[in-house]
Amino acid sequence: MVAVLVAGSVAAMIITQRARDEGPVAYNVTLKTKPGRYRPCFRLTKADTLDVAIVDANGRVVKMLADDQRLEGDETPHCFDWDGRADNGEFPPAGRYRLRLTLADADRVATSGERLRIQAGGPPS
Repeated sequence: MVAVLVAGSVAAMIITQRARDEGPVAYNVTLKTKPGRYRPCFRLTKADTLDVAIVDANGRVVKMLADDQRLEGDETPHCFDWDGRADNGEFPPAGRYRLRLTLADADRVATSGERLRIQAGGPPS
């Protein structure tokens, strides 16, 4: 049993180091508040097919902004307008939320360090 735990730990360290060596998958991540909407933006280091979601503090998806969408990796920012409503059509509770990118080709998930502050009742007018 101990050998299995050690082998698992070593494998996890190798995978983590490989991800670090590959570098970031997204950069210039911004989560802006505009009148009547939120506007998350980012740039990709290379083209990929991805899901783009707003997640709560526990990592649960609040809003899918893009599902299985192919985006280019170039200097052009990829931006999404969001009215502040969750997938169920209601406004989520006030709090801090993050942008999560799930990249199919890179087989990676990246969650922004930056947090978007959501106000009760949606974005400011």
